[in-house]
Amino acid sequence: MRGIGRYKHLMMTTQEISKNAAPAGAPSLMVIFWAFLRLGCTSFGGGTAGWLHRDIVLRRRWLDDPSFLAMLTVGQALPGSNGTKLTVLIGQHLRGTAGAAVALFALLAGPFAIVLAVAGVYAGLTGNRTLHNMLDGVAAAVIGLTFATGLRSAIHGAPGPAAWAIAAVTVLCIGVLRWPLIPVVLSLAPLSIGLAWLRVKRH
Repeated sequence: MRGIGRYKHLMMTTQEISKNAAPAGAPSLMVIFWAFLRLGCTSFGGGTAGWLHRDIVLRRRWLDDPSFLAMLTVGQALPGSNGTKLTVLIGQHLRGTAGAAVALFALLAGPFAIVLAVAGVYAGLTGNRTLHNMLDGVAAAVIGLTFATGLRSAIHGAPGPAAWAIAAVTVLCIGVLRWPLIPVVLSLAPLSIGLAWLRVKRH
């Protein structure tokens, strides 16, 4: 019950943060469906959060950077795939419960059908060197997109030396030193929250 209460609180917080950034004319459910269906079918190589940022924030302007960052932060605090959590939060922000359901279904329906079709073909091409080179190239592009999303979030989310220091230490511990994620987050999160609290208090 405690976990459910925390989840509801996080959802309400996200809605309050993003309410002021809601577009004047929210897109229809059909527009949301086609947008997320396209995203699901074209976001190769994982890193769905990066693809969502590029399409929803930069291209369509349905959200601004602070709202997207708030949803990403809430998603990071909950278990599961960041892409699906962000999709639900964005859909809910745009069109409520119906928007969340439509966005999630559209995001997953396309890849589900594609994976079933590709699986049959891939079984006979596992030893093809060209195919592996293509997949390596796509993976590199996704890594770059994810890095760009993180960098943009750091710039727009909490500018300042303290925020950059926390981000740098996180990258060093997890990306370079390969330390376990959970201990790093449990150690740095209280420090980051404390620094943010002090910064707000000073202003």
